[in-house]
Amino acid sequence: MDADTRKDRDLGQEKVVGSSALVACPLARDRAIRRSADTSSSSFSRLHRHAHIYAGLFGILIALTLVLVWFSRTGDIWLSPIQEIDAPSHYYFIRKLLRNGLSVALTLNPNDSFYPPLFHLLVYGIMRLCALFGIDITIFAGVNLIWIAYAGLIFPMGMLLWTSYFLDGLCTWQRCLLSAAVPILSVISAAFPYWTLSAGPLFAYGLGTALLPFALYAGLRLIDAVTAERADGPRHILQWAIVNIVFGLLVMLAHPRVAFTYLVLIGFFVLFRLPWRWILAALGGLGVAVLFFALYVMRRDHGKDFLHPSNWFHTYQPTRSLSEAFRIVITDFLPGISGLAMAVCLVLSIVSALALSGRRFKDGLALVLSYVLIGVIFVCAAAVKGPLANVLTAAWYRGETRPLTMIPLGVVPLLVFGMRCLFQYRPDTNKRSFVSVLYREYGSNFVVVLLLVCLTTAACFFNPTREAVASSVARNTGFTKTDQSEQLTDRKRQVLSQVNQLVGPHSTVIADPLNGSMYGMTLYGIDMLYPVYNPMDTKNGKVFGQVEHAFASGDPELMLSTTCPVTTSYDKGAENRTATPTNKYLLTMGDQASDLQMFTYKAQYYPFHNQALFDRYIKSGALQKIKDFGSPVGGSQPWELYRLSCS
Repeated sequence: MDADTRKDRDLGQEKVVGSSALVACPLARDRAIRRSADTSSSSFSRLHRHAHIYAGLFGILIALTLVLVWFSRTGDIWLSPIQEIDAPSHYYFIRKLLRNGLSVALTLNPNDSFYPPLFHLLVYGIMRLCALFGIDITIFAGVNLIWIAYAGLIFPMGMLLWTSYFLDGLCTWQRCLLSAAVPILSVISAAFPYWTLSAGPLFAYGLGTALLPFALYAGLRLIDAVTAERADGPRHILQWAIVNIVFGLLVMLAHPRVAFTYLVLIGFFVLFRLPWRWILAALGGLGVAVLFFALYVMRRDHGKDFLHPSNWFHTYQPTRSLSEAFRIVITDFLPGISGLAMAVCLVLSIVSALALSGRRFKDGLALVLSYVLIGVIFVCAAAVKGPLANVLTAAWYRGETRPLTMIPLGVVPLLVFGMRCLFQYRPDTNKRSFVSVLYREYGSNFVVVLLLVCLTTAACFFNPTREAVASSVARNTGFTKTDQSEQLTDRKRQVLSQVNQLVGPHSTVIADPLNGSMYGMTLYGIDMLYPVYNPMDTKNGKVFGQVEHAFASGDPELMLSTTCPVTTSYDKGAENRTATPTNKYLLTMGDQASDLQMFTYKAQYYPFHNQALFDRYIKSGALQKIKDFGSPVGGSQPWELYRLSCS
């Protein structure tokens, strides 16, 4: 039988369908069996090939669960604001967007200067989206949803992507184990993301940090594209350059200072792996960026002695001892047994990254040095005074608040890389004993699995530091306080609620923000002249100092002529004369809060506590008392609302 005849017969047999056809045609049955076997093999191969992805998704689910369980212990955070020094600023930015729309996205500060808007735009977006479906959520709920999204999803996903760069050469189960562990390891430390709710809070900076691993992965891929010898090299470089630009813009819109953390983590890879001409180009670009940043800071913080680092941050005081700062670095801010397990894993990872990394020694060295540099920055920020410490930590506002969030970014990839090296380690021995063969085949695997299980279990279930952060957040979202001098108490909330009812929608209320009056904007959207503790006098902020000096002058005519025409950037309708401005009010609400005394320039608000000035303005008719809220026991100033006699 020739080939064409056989082909025609085979094709004819394949047209027969059904079980009877398979019985009648052995050839078709055999082919069906082979196709079924091939399909099963293909499905298994596909599952095997993507197993590490499923393991990573499982790890992300566990990470999100950990974040949600922790968040459930943070008190009344869904219904009330976090009472930290920077919290009113973030709530103000969102309210400004809700009132004026996207036109103010690049001028969020009270003086109309730039503040990175990405976090606040996301909150604004989710609130508007919910409104489209008839769901009214509070500004506090919107903030919480975005925080949960970047803490429990975006950050673990980014860390998984970034660390996947170091997982080549592993067998399937080893890569699956590390892929499942990375998202969990990313959220076990109190340093990040939980710390961002307790300190500051660092809403915008936290979002930038959560996006940072994506930018780091893109940066490493760009380095690969530059150093690879490929026929389509320029196109490949251009593709990854575009990806880097996109993530760079996202990070800058989230918080520009996260770029300094990016430099700490990517810098050693650039130095060790790129050709010299690329290194020089990168250093040149960095120099230009640093120059522009320095000019910006000098313009914003004018009047300071920038040429003498020893005079920077003259009010700084260490917040931790040296030993405590070192312990936090080596334990990833984990306490007790979980901290000990982390320290053991880190030491083994450092040794294996330097001694067992083989052809990827440069990557291991870069990860170790990045971790060490992060540790030095944190120790200087938390426990060291002096000009060198001032220079090293200036980019992160000198204190420990932001450097602490960097530690997991140095720890997790180093752990992953070290475990990878241990997985691949096979001792070179000629011994053929059962024990030596067993260790060579299974010993390192057993060590890595045991370490990861002990570490993740201890950190997930025995972590009092993380619980202490949750308790701190819960305390800072409540109104019942034992110390009535704190920035927001139940009595202050009641007074601000009454003020909101007494003043009109386009009225401006003047008060010292440090006594807690700035929460009038946070809670009720009252147009406070000082909606944040430091509205800054640059750009359109001259009015803040002018009102303070005019009130301090004791001259009723000067005070009224300066204060009455004032319009705030929050109320664009009044500013553009599309709405009729109503009254100007002045609120006294007690002394400056005890927990806001760290503000360096608190004296600028002292005139609003001078009762002699109030008496003079009342006597002259410049001020008219509207409401007396009573004087708390031990208070040095009555709590009262006045209306300015503006014509």
